[in-house]
Amino acid sequence: MSLLPFSEDRKASILIVDDDDIVRAIMRAELEADGFQVSEAGDGIEACQSCWSQLPDLVIADVIMPRMDGFTLCRELRANPVSQFVPILQATALDDVASIEKAYEAGATDFIGKPLQWTILKYRVRYMLRSARVFEALRHNQEALIAAKDAAEAANRAKSDFLANMSHELRTPLNAIIGFSTIMHQGTFGQLNARYAEYAGMVCDSGTHLLAIINNILDLAKAESDKLELREEDVDIARVVALSSTIVREMAEKAGVDYDVTLAEVLPHVRADSSRMSQILINLLGNAVKFTPSGGKVSLSAVATPDGGLEFRITDTGIGIAKDKMDVAMSPFGQIEGALSRKYDGTGLGLPLTKRLVEMHGGTFSLSSEPGQGTVATVRLPKTPGANLLMAS
Repeated sequence: MSLLPFSEDRKASILIVDDDDIVRAIMRAELEADGFQVSEAGDGIEACQSCWSQLPDLVIADVIMPRMDGFTLCRELRANPVSQFVPILQATALDDVASIEKAYEAGATDFIGKPLQWTILKYRVRYMLRSARVFEALRHNQEALIAAKDAAEAANRAKSDFLANMSHELRTPLNAIIGFSTIMHQGTFGQLNARYAEYAGMVCDSGTHLLAIINNILDLAKAESDKLELREEDVDIARVVALSSTIVREMAEKAGVDYDVTLAEVLPHVRADSSRMSQILINLLGNAVKFTPSGGKVSLSAVATPDGGLEFRITDTGIGIAKDKMDVAMSPFGQIEGALSRKYDGTGLGLPLTKRLVEMHGGTFSLSSEPGQGTVATVRLPKTPGANLLMAS
């Protein structure tokens, strides 16, 4: 239970805690004359019982009292969830610095010295009540935000689990579709006529494309739920680049795009997941080719960084990305513009998945781009401990 903010249409309740009957009577008369609802307690023990049975909006407490003093009262109220946020004004003749410090350390909200100036007291009370309302609203907002954050994280985990399960279930029939359409296209058990063979080839290509999309969805879902594991090994960077380039070069030739590779003579030793490294390069190079018009150019370079790490740089002369669209491009399923998404098909998974894979390797991924001027994608991997530079083969 927390302190509930009082509304303007009801009187604020104030608990006076003082062992002096006369002080309590005068303070009560002054506060009631100002429109407050007042109750009394003769010491800290009575005050605790009163607060925990009917929480007031404000406590005004003396320090020197029998059985339980004001400092102990503050600590007790702060320790109980029922009263932990109730504003406490310590009113005492102990106005030395040490006593004031002790009051605040015990949990007092504010401090006022005796003898009391009634006008100042009433202004202080109003100020503390207004502040209490503001702080209570902030606490409620914070609780709502935390609840919303927890709900969003739970929904995100459920979404990732659903995507992972669905992707797994979809891959099984797709493998059958791809396998049997390949057999039909190749005429393994007898030649089909040319048109049927062409159709079987189209089924195989479409199935393969759909399987690649599903694999990306599965990988991203696993990465977001921290279930994607890397199989680290000593990686021959030149070999990874060569294998990736074999796939990308064919894409580039079909698109009429020039593709070239530059490897530094000396490259660092890298320990990573070689299949994921290929996936990173194919995703980035495939994107570069897709968004580069015929006659353009896509380049891949690999060099050692000054600190002994590895840097891949993919440069294209394509359509580029506006700065205000960069976040969209980097978000899962992000499509920059309707017209572009219709012209350049895709799910928007390549860049966010690539970024996640790079980060899982301890590296960084960045994009720089200008509309009509092309894009540069940079992947930097940290130095492998104890690694030496190797000659590129």
